Amino acid sequence: MLVLLGGGSTSYASIAIHGDRATAGYWTERNLDGEKLCLTREEIIALNQTMREKITSLTDLMNYAQTVDGATLKELILGAQQDFRGESEPGEHYDKGGSPIRQYDYYVAQGNCNLEAVPASFDVRYGVVTMRTNMRLLPTSKYYFDDKSFQHYDDLQGTALDPCEPLLVLHTSKDGAFAFAIGRYYKGWVSLGAIGFTDRAVWEKYVSPENFLVVTDHKKKVHVGGAWNVLFQMGSIIPLKSSVPQGGFYQAIIPVEINGHLSEAVVPVKVDSTVNLGYLPCTPNNFVRQSLKFLGDVYGWGGMEESVDCSSFVQDIYRSMGILIPRDADQQELAMNHSVSLAGLDTAARYQKAAEAPVGALFFKPGHVMFYLGKDAKGNFLVIHSASSYFTFAGNKSKKHYIRRVLVSDLNFQNGKAVRTIDGMTSIGSCF
Repeated sequence: MLVLLGGGSTSYASIAIHGDRATAGYWTERNLDGEKLCLTREEIIALNQTMREKITSLTDLMNYAQTVDGATLKELILGAQQDFRGESEPGEHYDKGGSPIRQYDYYVAQGNCNLEAVPASFDVRYGVVTMRTNMRLLPTSKYYFDDKSFQHYDDLQGTALDPCEPLLVLHTSKDGAFAFAIGRYYKGWVSLGAIGFTDRAVWEKYVSPENFLVVTDHKKKVHVGGAWNVLFQMGSIIPLKSSVPQGGFYQAIIPVEINGHLSEAVVPVKVDSTVNLGYLPCTPNNFVRQSLKFLGDVYGWGGMEESVDCSSFVQDIYRSMGILIPRDADQQELAMNHSVSLAGLDTAARYQKAAEAPVGALFFKPGHVMFYLGKDAKGNFLVIHSASSYFTFAGNKSKKHYIRRVLVSDLNFQNGKAVRTIDGMTSIGSCF
């Protein structure tokens, strides 16, 4: 995630590149080996296992312990609080109405973790997400904005979960409204109303379905019985009754929560370009095509506003091909199979390292990640990313501009210290 808060103007066009260079066709035509596999399915499976062993934010759900001790659970709950861990006060935060978060409200939210009720040991429960929902650092639905007039960054927002995501449920909040859960990429508090509980055998079919669709559009809504829509984001997995479509439609299994229990609806999903039977082939051109499908989408901190921030943007691209990288940018940087440090390099050397990177590599700087498209016809290095803000400078004065869009740019835009992006990058990473 990239978050740069405070007052500022909104400017989208000033660093965004438009025209042909912001289209998939421009880049796929330049990739002579663009349809060649970067990784086979077997290599991707091995890569995912390596990343899970290296990065603690990733969890091998299928092989997670079925019984957990209380001390482990308490540490998981405290760890999920991130910057709020050990903090006795809420700091300067505001709710949706712009009122300061009171000390009492913060005390209630911390107490709602219900740590005193954690048993010495307990059996894990199995749940499935039934609607797009939030995973929070604390069990509260109250917003924690640190700017009362710019309410796009909720500091308690961890991530958003897609429907059909399997969860390990370890604890319940004191008010009975939230569950502390472990997902594939994140740990935190989820509204109990968005979870359908089931037995392990059924749950395993969501962890590793035999037949499934992968959402390949940036967003997709599935209509359930004409009653409601279920929103999925790129890379989501939707289990199928069969891999064979009937009359131009797949028979998808959509989870439904009824009184806390998991039920299932069989829903027709049209055979079209918004879904794929199984993961997309892992090729340079598929990386590019997937990335450009988000172009122009709003920046969504932690999945807010039904959108993506910088790290969920690249995560969604990668997971549409079955590569399960971590959720947050700092963890993604650590997880890369191949990593080139840029520490101590001058600008020319940094560009040389960028020139050696494959299409689809990730460019990291503190708190931000960008997806590498390649060099354009004039030799400019271009990236696509979900960008929050940038700065311009006139004399001794700086001006902050909020972009809050997925856009294509070069590497010349500056941060608050007047450092160009190319010079502030820490590493270049790739999984292939």
